[in-house]
Amino acid sequence: MDKGSETLYLKYLEINGFKSFPDRVKLEFGKGLTAVVGPNGSGKSNISDAVRWVLGEQSSKTLRGDKMEDVIFGGTQLRRPMGFAQVTLTIGNEGRDLPIDADEISVSRKLYRSGDSEYRINDNAVRLKDIHELFMDTGLGRDGYSMIGQGKIAEIIGAKSTQRREIFEEAAGISKYRYRKTEAERKLAQTQENLLRLKDIMTELEDRIGPLKVQSEKAKRFLELAEQRKQIEFSLWTAQLAKITVQLRELDDQQTVGRLEHKRVEEQLEQLSRQMEQLFSDMQKAGAQIEQIRAEIGGLEEEIASSDSRVAVLHNDISHNERSAQMLAEEQKSAADSQEAFALYIAQKEAEKSVLLQKQAQAEEKIRAAEEQNGQFQEQILQISRQLAEKKEEDSRMALALSEQKVLAVTRQNALTDAKERISLLEEGKDEKEQKRRLMKKELDECREFLQTLEETLGSLSNSAKGVQMKLSSRQEKERALQEEKERLELKIKEQSQRAALLEELERNMEGFAHSVKYVLNQSRSGAIRGVHGALSSLLRVDAKYLVAVETAVGGALQNIVVDDETVAKRAIGMLKNSGAGRATFLPLTSVKGKRLNVSGLERFEGFVGIGSELVDFDETYRGVVESVLGRIAVVSDLDEGVRMAKQYGYQFRIVTLDGQLINAGGSMTGGSAGRSTGLLSRKGEIDGLKKQAEDYRKKSDSLDEGLEAIRREISQLEAQFMGIEAEKKTASEDQIRYGAEEKRLRTMLEDLQEDQERSDEQRRRLAGQIESLTGQCEEDAGKLAESEAALFDFRSKLAELEQRERQIRQQRELSADVLNGLQMEKMAVGQEIALLDQAMEEQKRRRDDQQKQISSVKEQIESLSEQNCRIQEEIAVIERENAQKRQQIGQLREQITTQSALRLQVEQQTNALRQSEKDILIQKEKYAGELLRLEDKKAAVQKEYDTIISKMWDEYETTRSQAEAIAQPAQDINQANRALGEVKGKIRALGTVNLEAIEEYEQVAQRYEFMSEQIGDVERSKAKLQQLIRDLTTQMRELFTDSFEKINRHFSQIFVELFGGGKAQLKLTEGEDVLESGIEIYVQPPGKIIKNLAALSGGEQAFVAIAIYFAILKVRPAPFCLLDEIEAALDDVNVNKFAEYLQRLNQQTQFIAITHRRGTMEHADVLYGVTMQEEGVSKILTLEVSEIENKLGMKNI
Repeated sequence: MDKGSETLYLKYLEINGFKSFPDRVKLEFGKGLTAVVGPNGSGKSNISDAVRWVLGEQSSKTLRGDKMEDVIFGGTQLRRPMGFAQVTLTIGNEGRDLPIDADEISVSRKLYRSGDSEYRINDNAVRLKDIHELFMDTGLGRDGYSMIGQGKIAEIIGAKSTQRREIFEEAAGISKYRYRKTEAERKLAQTQENLLRLKDIMTELEDRIGPLKVQSEKAKRFLELAEQRKQIEFSLWTAQLAKITVQLRELDDQQTVGRLEHKRVEEQLEQLSRQMEQLFSDMQKAGAQIEQIRAEIGGLEEEIASSDSRVAVLHNDISHNERSAQMLAEEQKSAADSQEAFALYIAQKEAEKSVLLQKQAQAEEKIRAAEEQNGQFQEQILQISRQLAEKKEEDSRMALALSEQKVLAVTRQNALTDAKERISLLEEGKDEKEQKRRLMKKELDECREFLQTLEETLGSLSNSAKGVQMKLSSRQEKERALQEEKERLELKIKEQSQRAALLEELERNMEGFAHSVKYVLNQSRSGAIRGVHGALSSLLRVDAKYLVAVETAVGGALQNIVVDDETVAKRAIGMLKNSGAGRATFLPLTSVKGKRLNVSGLERFEGFVGIGSELVDFDETYRGVVESVLGRIAVVSDLDEGVRMAKQYGYQFRIVTLDGQLINAGGSMTGGSAGRSTGLLSRKGEIDGLKKQAEDYRKKSDSLDEGLEAIRREISQLEAQFMGIEAEKKTASEDQIRYGAEEKRLRTMLEDLQEDQERSDEQRRRLAGQIESLTGQCEEDAGKLAESEAALFDFRSKLAELEQRERQIRQQRELSADVLNGLQMEKMAVGQEIALLDQAMEEQKRRRDDQQKQISSVKEQIESLSEQNCRIQEEIAVIERENAQKRQQIGQLREQITTQSALRLQVEQQTNALRQSEKDILIQKEKYAGELLRLEDKKAAVQKEYDTIISKMWDEYETTRSQAEAIAQPAQDINQANRALGEVKGKIRALGTVNLEAIEEYEQVAQRYEFMSEQIGDVERSKAKLQQLIRDLTTQMRELFTDSFEKINRHFSQIFVELFGGGKAQLKLTEGEDVLESGIEIYVQPPGKIIKNLAALSGGEQAFVAIAIYFAILKVRPAPFCLLDEIEAALDDVNVNKFAEYLQRLNQQTQFIAITHRRGTMEHADVLYGVTMQEEGVSKILTLEVSEIENKLGMKNI
């Protein structure tokens, strides 16, 4: 960028929640000079702080704060604090000057109050390091020369010579090289540290490898002896098992005979048991019949006894009824005599009642006369009482009216006084309430406007949160799926690796080979015999689908050993013979020449697969050997096809099916369920397949790791974004709740004020009318009161005369009432006597009627008792007839009991005879059972011995009997074999403690030692490359810095002369030091002055010197844009104009944004942004013309 960039420039700056900008603000910048102006304290320098912050500034002091959270809007009296601060800077990149393929590059930084922060480039989450690297060597960035403030001006003048280097290095374009050098030095230090660690590991391995080698050889000797012990033990064990098998077979035969005899005796016992069961059943039936007959007899006897008791009761009932009838007849005669006495008494009382009735009539006549006189007195009293009541009511009414008039007069007077006082108070509070209402109305309108803004903000945030949440859920689900797939792959890798390791171990130990074959192959590996190519199985490669067929066809020949010639075969046989290692079959390449099956027409068979030698892969060297074992074997798909083919060719050659069924030459057939593969052919192929499969799984797992890492980064970004949105929502919701409550409170208060004002106006109008009315009413009240008091006095005099008249009449009525009371008492006494007579007569009549009813009832009872006695006599006759029949039936049942008893005795005698026979047979059964038990115990002891040997074979060698018999050599002499076993065990004991893991550990350590040796070589080569890179970078940096410094010095001298109107200036590197470490001195001499120290310059001159240096740097290496924060503040008006004019000259290469309050700078600006603080603590942005500045911003002294 030596000539600047025409396309790389600042396009937009967006601020939200940063310092004094709580509302989202967007500033658009053209390619000319943009000035940002405003009064002190309006927040215009916060714009430059925002640019520094978004470019990665980490110092809160540089941003004029105590801690980084101070950049977040802290709130005012009317606004709540913001939950985050965000600044986005957008740069035009049409020329692709920055290494991002986009026309615009947006760099964003966001900080939450919780301390969490995020950086983004084009809306992609990045690290702070990525932003620094993006702008490295462009002049931008937190340490670049594109951000120049008053502090930078003072710093470049007042700093030490060595502290001025950073800005010159950025201008020279060596920051990127210094960064790469630092990284290389860091890697070099790390490489040196790795080299030291590797050498430490090598030293440790050298100490271990010697002892491990000794232990490994000792372990191998142990394994050889253990194999010999295994062979001898197998021979002894198989011989013992054969002997035990014969013993078990003999015991089985003896048990079979014993079980047959035991079974015969049991059958006899079962027959006797069935006979005794039948006799016992017959005896039980006879007993049951006897008991049933006895029960019937008992029932009949009980019924007879019950009938006899009933007859006795009935005879007693007849006697009782006869006595009751006699007593009722006597009672009937007595009642007839009492009826005549009742009639005489009633006639006497009727005569007495007639006399009393006459006396009662005379008293009633006198009472009527007295009541008539008393009524006349009462009528007079009532008339006077009504008059008195009316008069008293009138008196009360008049007194009440007078009292009301007095109260009304006082009330009206008080109301008049109160109305005058209240109307005075209302007039005084009217102006105060109106002023309060206007202020509250303004607050309410502002609150509603802010609530509307919050509602829109919340809606937008909710939509954003939903979108982020949906993305987050989708990514989390994808992460779970990928993690599950990775775990499944890791499990498969583990399974495949373990299986492969197991098979490799079997391959190394030559598992499955006979001892003799192992011996020859081990001798070949150790070099004791040459010319051995290996077992036939190791020289063949077979496809999995032919594996069973080939193994079946070749059979034991897979362990045949292929050698060069007969000489090698004879030498190997001699070694086997001398060592007693067993026997083996050898295939010399010079003598074994197999012939391939040569018959025509095989291809015509549908199930024909191929000739055996054609279905395996092998080296051509072994063609003769392979043809000898597989060349004359045909492979077919199934047994039916094989039989058809064998018949067609007369059983001339062997045929094998894919599932292992064999048709031999001559017609014999071998087959059945396929046994497990020996592994001799398949093991090596399976190992390769398992490793390849495990590697495929690892690649898939690595791919999943990359996917997981990417998805987790995305989840982290989405979670951070969601938390930010939620924090904003929470802040906005809290603001909404608070301002909603405030709006409601203001609205309620305003409505109350309005209603109060209306009530006050109405009250004033009403009070004025009341005062006028009350004044006239009070004058009328005084005259009415005097008239009412005189009328009340006259009325009360007339009322007193009427009350005296009433008292006289009441006295006369009381005398008449006394006479009337005496007559009434006399009448009452006569009435009571009449009532007593009536009561006595009624009682006698009732008693008479009751006795008459009793006479009728007695007669009916006598007739009823007579009928009952007749019925009882009939019932007695019936019972006596039934009892006679039951006694006859009891006699018959007793005869049946005698017959059944004789039968039961006969059955008991037969049962006793059978029980004696059963005892004899049981003695025989116990005898045979004891013999079987003895045989079973003996067999168990022999079987235990058998199982002990089998368990030893499995526990020590994991080998079955059949496998041991296939491996073991027949023991010719058991005693000699036991002596040989003792010798081998003695040799094993002589070895002492053996570390079997030493074999593998030694191989691993040896491999690791070799690997570490290679690693040390690689690291030392890497170290040399890094050292060379550092030397190359240092050379490039020195050349670039020297060239750029000379250019900057030359331009500084020119610009100084232009700005100061003469004089001279120079930049020098301190002598005797490397140019990359040397300090930078500034020498200046303004026109007409001799300056020995920069401190001797005035503040304006110092600022102008620093400005000249920055202008020189921009001439040499123009920045895409440059932000100047009041750097011309110390200049006078003349120098401000010079400064502004020079800016216009540089404006062709660099875009300038100047934060200023000087008119000279403003006049040269293409665009003006004004910053004002109409609301306390909140900055606003205005786009202005120069002529508008004083009026809009209140800047009077620009």
